[in-house]
Amino acid sequence: MFKLRTLTELVRKKRRLPDGSVVTVTTSDKVRDAVGLMIKRGFSQLPVVDERSGGVAGVISTDSIVRSLYHLTDPSLRERAVIDVMELSVSQCIEEAPLHPEDSDMLAMGRALADVPYVLVERDGSLVDILTHSDIVYLFRELAAHFLAIGTIEEKLRLLIAKVLDSDELLSGAIDSAFSYRKDGKPRDLADMTFDDYRLLIMNKHNWPKFESLFTNRQATQNRLLKLRDLRNDLFHFRLHILNPEQRDFIQNTVHWLDNLSG
Repeated sequence: MFKLRTLTELVRKKRRLPDGSVVTVTTSDKVRDAVGLMIKRGFSQLPVVDERSGGVAGVISTDSIVRSLYHLTDPSLRERAVIDVMELSVSQCIEEAPLHPEDSDMLAMGRALADVPYVLVERDGSLVDILTHSDIVYLFRELAAHFLAIGTIEEKLRLLIAKVLDSDELLSGAIDSAFSYRKDGKPRDLADMTFDDYRLLIMNKHNWPKFESLFTNRQATQNRLLKLRDLRNDLFHFRLHILNPEQRDFIQNTVHWLDNLSG
């Protein structure tokens, strides 16, 4: 299973945009050109590359431009100074920006972005992206959507089990069969169970005949529940932050599968 712990996948997802490259300006570009790029692209900041060395010089942002405007404006000539600041070189409005390797931990970067509006991402000394608050919001919005989908799947599976084991006697007997090996911590009812407990309850050799007419294929059901358990655990323990298309399709397919069984 694909496991994400670094910035790499988030950067890769951003590169799926049509342009694909990092938008930058140089130290000798005009502020007007930088502002035009930010407006065109919908950005609030741009990485700045030193025209001579080719290295990262910092970032120009709407905030850094405003601060430069304040510091460079003569109050008696404010209107003219507003025009002039647009003709300054970008080098006059640069601010420092943290530079982090692409293999930096994703959650650590989330914490870093709580204190700064953006971080620059580099690989082997070359700039590969800029990550902002909006990127982290996107990341956690995706996480929330995954958690919700997994929660929906758990609820649907619990309801199906309750539909099959529809009496206290049936449920108690099934629990005893599935968890007889547990001396302590044996669940008392469905509400006490983990997701993997649901799998163990269903797949137990004594319980399966009760579920066979519903799930039909034992091995296919086992494979699906094992795959779902591992995916759920990776998400809930933050070993996985963004699902790839195959994983998203699997979750959607599992929701439809359970909906059909509930039918």
